[in-house]
Amino acid sequence: MSAAARLGVGLGIPAVATLALIPVVGLVHGTILGFPVVIAASLAVFALTSGCMAICWLVWDRKAPDRP
Repeated sequence: MSAAARLGVGLGIPAVATLALIPVVGLVHGTILGFPVVIAASLAVFALTSGCMAICWLVWDRKAPDRP
């Protein structure tokens, strides 16, 4: 379960956000803080991916032994 959860958080959430959110948001015409909505969503996905990687490290990998 731990490996599946780690893959789900580390790869699944960013992949779903990229593959599903960006095309849907691309249909919206407008701006957020002066950026087109699709660009703002892309930047949000970058932040989401970094957050998911941080969660993976904090929850599963921080206490793992270093590999040579």
